[in-house]
Amino acid sequence: MWIAKGTLLGCWLFGFGTMAWLYFALYRNLRPNTAVSISAFSGLTTANAYWWAALAVCLVLGLAIARSWAGPIGLWIALLVTGLVPAGCFALFLIIVYRLKHVSQGQV
Repeated sequence: MWIAKGTLLGCWLFGFGTMAWLYFALYRNLRPNTAVSISAFSGLTTANAYWWAALAVCLVLGLAIARSWAGPIGLWIALLVTGLVPAGCFALFLIIVYRLKHVSQGQV
């Protein structure tokens, strides 16, 4: 059970850390009514070695915390519920990319 809890905690840390990283790296200094290309996201996430290293660190940290401390059940429920926020943002991003692909090919 500690592996599931640790993975949940690691994914939670990684999800909110990625959202904070993208905010501070991209959106904080943007002027109003500006757009960000999708390549900027991939340059800061999947193409960045530090992002992958952060994933590994978050998972190891989450597993270490869950192994050494069981925590109350309310904490794990709260992590599960609030973990839906970064998952929802990621799903919304994927839907937007999918729709943009169809629009760029002329399939409306």
